[in-house]
Amino acid sequence: MTGANMLTAGLLPRVWVLLTLILFAVPASVAAQADRQATERQRIDLGRLSEGPAIIGGGIVVGEPSGVTAKLWFTETGFALDTAVAWSFHEDPGLYLHTNALFHLAIIETAQGRYLTPFVGGGVSYRVGEKHRLSLRVPLGLSILPFTNFPAEFFAELAPGIGLLPDTSPNFGAGLGIRFYVPF
Repeated sequence: MTGANMLTAGLLPRVWVLLTLILFAVPASVAAQADRQATERQRIDLGRLSEGPAIIGGGIVVGEPSGVTAKLWFTETGFALDTAVAWSFHEDPGLYLHTNALFHLAIIETAQGRYLTPFVGGGVSYRVGEKHRLSLRVPLGLSILPFTNFPAEFFAELAPGIGLLPDTSPNFGAGLGIRFYVPF
């Protein structure tokens, strides 16, 4: 047996063991993390409004674009749908619409009982101007729930994306905003 064959023969069982461990350990740790996050989500009351499966909020966003925003947040799972009707100030200013599916990755409770929830998602945007533009976007951000008895969310979002129509040029959006929630 040559040196390369001996090396491959000794390495192959180790790779199998490593792959087997990864295939079983990673899903188990993800499941444990999901259970822990579900327990944490049940503790959040958002001003005592999340007793049902979801809450709905509306507010404003400033940045690129600037306008009004709404969010349907399924508090037990961390999944949310958000939308905005806004004005874009890019090179071809115009009416801007977007919708996203978001997932809140974790819930971080501060010492004062407030919550921080980073999120990531995917969605589409449509801008009406001299040229109509359809784009894909990937929002990344942080929701801050600063008040223990008042259902408000402050958020910051960065949204890189890529145009689909009329061309495939990159684009970028960013905004700061606030939403107020009611039970749904």
